[in-house]
Amino acid sequence: MLVRDRMSAHPVTIEPESSALSALGIMQYHRLRHIPVIDSNGHVVGILTERDLLLAASRHLHAGMEVSEVMAREVITVSPQTPIGEAAFLMARHHFGSLPVVDEASVIAGIITESDLLRAFADFMSETLAYGED
Repeated sequence: MLVRDRMSAHPVTIEPESSALSALGIMQYHRLRHIPVIDSNGHVVGILTERDLLLAASRHLHAGMEVSEVMAREVITVSPQTPIGEAAFLMARHHFGSLPVVDEASVIAGIITESDLLRAFADFMSETLAYGED
């Protein structure tokens, strides 16, 4: 199974110049914990997480604060062709809740999250158990 089989295509994204408060609103509205931060060409330049915003809030998050001030800049990405097990390994190893998925031109193509991996595992287990019952 590959990342493309389980990723969320066309993820909600945000630009680094956006306000951190608007990012919080977007995350709450869409019920997201992770948002890829992209430049004007669609390239991933960071990722903003719920945790990043909580840490910023503890340092007095203010209306003028930009996403670029609180996002993680060192981002590990995967391609749609990455085996899902490799994506799971990277997420576990680096304690990430998600990985942006980029195409050959390094343009955002989707996002794979812990929830996506858990659903894949649950489907796999259901199929395995159903197969064993035959």
